Amino acid sequence: MDTNSIIIKKLLQEIDFKISPDKNIRNLYIYRLKKKIYKIFNKEKNFINSITKFKNLDESDTKVLEILKSLETMSRISIGFLINKIAKNLTKDQLYLNIGVWRGFSMFSAMLNTSCFVYGVDDFSHDALTRPNLKELNFTKNYFYKNFNKFKNVSKHFFYDMDYHVFFKEFEKKNKGIDFYYYDASHTYKAQYDNLCIAHNFFKKNCLILIDDYNEIQVQEATQDFIKTNKKNYKVLEIIKTANRFIHPTFANGFILLEKIN
Repeated sequence: MDTNSIIIKKLLQEIDFKISPDKNIRNLYIYRLKKKIYKIFNKEKNFINSITKFKNLDESDTKVLEILKSLETMSRISIGFLINKIAKNLTKDQLYLNIGVWRGFSMFSAMLNTSCFVYGVDDFSHDALTRPNLKELNFTKNYFYKNFNKFKNVSKHFFYDMDYHVFFKEFEKKNKGIDFYYYDASHTYKAQYDNLCIAHNFFKKNCLILIDDYNEIQVQEATQDFIKTNKKNYKVLEIIKTANRFIHPTFANGFILLEKIN
């Protein structure tokens, strides 16, 4: 078993759930009732986070988790924990790149108490297309920038408000490689496949690639087609799907984690 496999296996063993990822929460009526009650008192996020338990935490882990629990996200605290712990294993010269940050949760997860470079890319077109309300779009941007400015190290953390195609053209000039990659932008088949093909050119050997929303058929098909096309270059370290799409309290909408081996 290689180093990354050992690290990921250990990290996943440190996450425990009161409800397992394969449990259909639509059939858990007590859970659903409690969730509704907590929502009435604006404590729904606290209740969902309480499903997840972590083992072997040190003081810095606990502080990071408290910050992550306070942030707006469509993801789950377990994903933030994974991102943070993987980023902690990166050196000060290595790079985490996050395509699709929305309100910042997946980017901030890698910024907190880590030494690596962190780049985030998003043109906020998701909100512009799916939430055409300008007030909502402005809220997302303001929320992101407020927290980015609060958490950032000006010499290590950078955000690019642009389409990722444009970003990669500029990124190529920087002659940098990627050590840890998180993709959570458009999940159409074409966007998913094209993004991996472009990013592939920048992945260093042993780069970890974390792809969100793996419950989605187009995400699965595009990712698996990419792996088949590059089968000598990638190893699947973990696939986790949840019983419910989007709303599951454990790993949200599932994920796949790859390693570039050549």
